[in-house]
Amino acid sequence: MGKKRWLLLPAMLLLLLFPAGADSYSLSAFISGVSNGPDSFGYNLFPLGTTFGFEKFFPIIDGLSDAEFQVEMNMAFNDTVISDLYDWRTGRPKWSMTKEEESDYEFLSGTYFNPRAYIDVYLDQGFWVNPLYPDGTLFNVRLGFNSYFAAAVERLSLASGSGNPLFTDWGGNVNYPFNESIQAFPWLEGSRLLLSNMVYLGLFLNMDRDTPTDAEPEHGFAMEFWLEYSPWWLANSIINGKQSDYLRTVLYAEEKLELFSVQQENGWNWVNMYFGHSNTLQYIAGDTVPQNKIPTDRLRGYVTDRIWLHFTGPQFLAGDCFTFIELNLYNTIRFGGVVNEIDSSTSAVELQSSFTALVQVRLFGFIRLEYQVGYDFIRGIWPEKPRWWQNAALSFYVSV
Repeated sequence: MGKKRWLLLPAMLLLLLFPAGADSYSLSAFISGVSNGPDSFGYNLFPLGTTFGFEKFFPIIDGLSDAEFQVEMNMAFNDTVISDLYDWRTGRPKWSMTKEEESDYEFLSGTYFNPRAYIDVYLDQGFWVNPLYPDGTLFNVRLGFNSYFAAAVERLSLASGSGNPLFTDWGGNVNYPFNESIQAFPWLEGSRLLLSNMVYLGLFLNMDRDTPTDAEPEHGFAMEFWLEYSPWWLANSIINGKQSDYLRTVLYAEEKLELFSVQQENGWNWVNMYFGHSNTLQYIAGDTVPQNKIPTDRLRGYVTDRIWLHFTGPQFLAGDCFTFIELNLYNTIRFGGVVNEIDSSTSAVELQSSFTALVQVRLFGFIRLEYQVGYDFIRGIWPEKPRWWQNAALSFYVSV
């Protein structure tokens, strides 16, 4: 039975590819971003990862807008830190233990090189007309397939003789406990390769207007529902045993209200401001959640409320040169059991609240200067005081 189910994988890809090639094999290409490598390689100026893809629009049902077929591919090469907050044998979190109990458990720590990639294929069909954007659709249905691959290997700095191996000794023998079954981090077992395949369904309600660039004020209402299914039999057990077996649901709704907008004589933005509010509800079930789907604090569910105020300054020199300021207030309740805990004996409810302010300057479609400051005043289950934090970044991106 398992082999028959694995045959669904190529069959699903063929079904999604078939309509795209029904009238033409020509697809439009795009690049949506780049990322840097580990250990400040190239002073973080040389891109080692990117997201790119192909899309095509074509009619499926008479009287409806064209359906969208898209293939997106992503690759990234970064270092990843192993959390030392979970017992690797049982998956039990440190925050649920007393100091005396901690001595009975074992915790991993370390940093490793984490190359990863995914391919995402979907078919999206829209229905009816968006009342705030006549060229858009009111309701969309999306069916897709995603395959995620990652590897955990020794840090690149070892090549220059800096540091010590994490997974093996200098003779190539596997270090303890990476030769064991690692319940909390199944992607670090055996050959330390992860393959996670899933199918998903997305439903979208669109009652907001389109903004050609991010310089225009946003306005309207939108809602999304996602259902992801990644069972073990969908080729998720062919590398190092079962690497993925979960069901994830997400419900998201947002409302945005334009407060004012003043335009320049040429139609560019002078100043504008809008108010936004959103809610997100997520829950993830299943006994094996892969690395890329681990929720914060590993609690299975959360509800987030976000309120923000967005102010955009004048466009100058070119349409993609402008500055914006955004103030955000987040409140999140996390709840439920702990993912990847072997006996599912731990559960918790926590509240997290924070304020953030973001200032970003965008220049000519490929340069972003950003400064962000925040204050975490309720930090959930962690016995830590409120804290201020800040960061600044100069990034280069591509949007074609």
